[in-house]
Amino acid sequence: MGVLTVPIHLRWRDMDSFGHINNVAYLGYLEDARIALLADGGYSPDFAGMAHMVVRHEIDYLHQLAFRPAPVEADIWIEKLGQSTYEIGYLIRDGDIKILRGKTVMVCMNMESNLPGRIPAELRAKFEDLMNA
Repeated sequence: MGVLTVPIHLRWRDMDSFGHINNVAYLGYLEDARIALLADGGYSPDFAGMAHMVVRHEIDYLHQLAFRPAPVEADIWIEKLGQSTYEIGYLIRDGDIKILRGKTVMVCMNMESNLPGRIPAELRAKFEDLMNA
């Protein structure tokens, strides 16, 4: 299994009145990890005229997390790879403690036609390296 590990820096503002990281903040953490994944694959917003759009998120909260200066880690990989869609898997952890497990379904959109388009070959090759076997 190919996994990219990304540090996730917690922000003071991510805490709620219960003193732990609010559930909404985790979507931002998944976005940070996803942008790192795309950047690692050579993607930029104008890459081959394609945009990558979120069509679905799924999150399982496994353990509470309180603010601290040291980052946690997000492991990120590709779970499924279609012609125009792909599914990203995530595990946010603090050492051996699993904080969150999540998935995001993405679709590549052709910016001219505003229709789904094929995942660019260069990005597909990188994603195949990160497939979760």
